[in-house]
Amino acid sequence: MNIEKYEKSKFVGKIQETVRMADGFRSDKDNPVDASFIETAREQFEDDDMTMDSFLADIGIDPSVDTIENIYTVGQADVSWIIPEIFREAILTGLRTSPIWNAITASEQQLDGLKAIMPHINMSDATPKRTAEGETISLGTISYGQKEISLWKMARGIKITYEVKKYVSLDVVSIFLRDFGVKLGHGLDVLAINTLINGEQSDGSESAPIIGVTTPGTKAYRDMLRIWIRMSRLGRTPNVIIGSETSALDTLDMDEFKLRQNSGPTEANLDLKTPVPNSASYFIHGNVPADQEIMVDPSMALVKFNSVPLMLESEKIVSNQTEAFYVSLTTGFAKIMSDSVLILDKSVDFATDGFPDYLDADAAQNVLIG
Repeated sequence: MNIEKYEKSKFVGKIQETVRMADGFRSDKDNPVDASFIETAREQFEDDDMTMDSFLADIGIDPSVDTIENIYTVGQADVSWIIPEIFREAILTGLRTSPIWNAITASEQQLDGLKAIMPHINMSDATPKRTAEGETISLGTISYGQKEISLWKMARGIKITYEVKKYVSLDVVSIFLRDFGVKLGHGLDVLAINTLINGEQSDGSESAPIIGVTTPGTKAYRDMLRIWIRMSRLGRTPNVIIGSETSALDTLDMDEFKLRQNSGPTEANLDLKTPVPNSASYFIHGNVPADQEIMVDPSMALVKFNSVPLMLESEKIVSNQTEAFYVSLTTGFAKIMSDSVLILDKSVDFATDGFPDYLDADAAQNVLIG
């Protein structure tokens, strides 16, 4: 570490203060926020262009050369406060690259406590009625209930040996910590996908409906279209699919997906106004049964509740000359609209397992009742 550069930095003596400020945002009892060190520093020092790399360069740290030991032994106690923040930034970078949970989450909400209460709304009798001149407008009803959401703590510890602290550069250590963050993101993917499939209620009342196919054992493009059309008629946009490797191969092997390019113009052009997706994001995940695909409208599917932001704590273990770092967060998912998630299952017969009553699009669109 370049101590001369640190002593000339505008941040000299202010690192601990900034870390404590970020920790204060994270541990606020009323509104904990997952504030990063750099976000806090930008606000504190009124520098919107600041990055972790530019901050480290300003205080004389070169991550490609400097080790943890270099910084701990530089003789400036204030500088050592940046180490956990470098680790935290690397873990968050990996966490945010997880491809699935953040692609199907409509909203994130901060929460004080381990349980959340959110509304459960059923449109029971809100269909518009034809009303004559001077006639009293009839009243419809919307039944309203509440459902309780439980949150989960996800945690894991990692150990760094004294040799790593002494000889391995911060850049290399950060690569491993980013991978640790990716694996933490995989845990969030599992929570999110389980919520899509089973809902968040212990009685299974929020489980996604399973829709069969015309010929059990064989999935056709028509079976996918049936779900897309029904969801679209209900105002949903099912432009995300999550499936197993097997179901993904089945879908990608359909002529409709392999042979999309026509050699010439068709004889007629049909402009379909009910918005069936002409493209969709396909994610493959091991938590989806082999015969199933989850059709999702990400704008209405899930809300993510955050109770305790990402926490990074450490302890020195002298007996085996390691330093242990413990990472944890408390979070959970809840389904927003039950008709935003449907499951296509090629092992099930549509004749016996079709759309449930609450997905009756004809009834939903029947607005001319006298």
